[in-house]
Amino acid sequence: MNAVNDWLRQIAHNYILIVIAAILFFTVKAIIGYYTYKHYDKKMDALTDKVDRLLEEKTTQ
Repeated sequence: MNAVNDWLRQIAHNYILIVIAAILFFTVKAIIGYYTYKHYDKKMDALTDKVDRLLEEKTTQ
């Protein structure tokens, strides 16, 4: 366990942990953003379809 602690102390001074944390943060942020985009894209498609149907009904009357 002491060896792991010594190794982590050595790495912390080299900014490697900061780089790893930044990469993980932006990866998770990108994944969440992708799923959020897909969710709202589906909602927008449904809304567009509904508006198109309403306009079609209005023009046929």
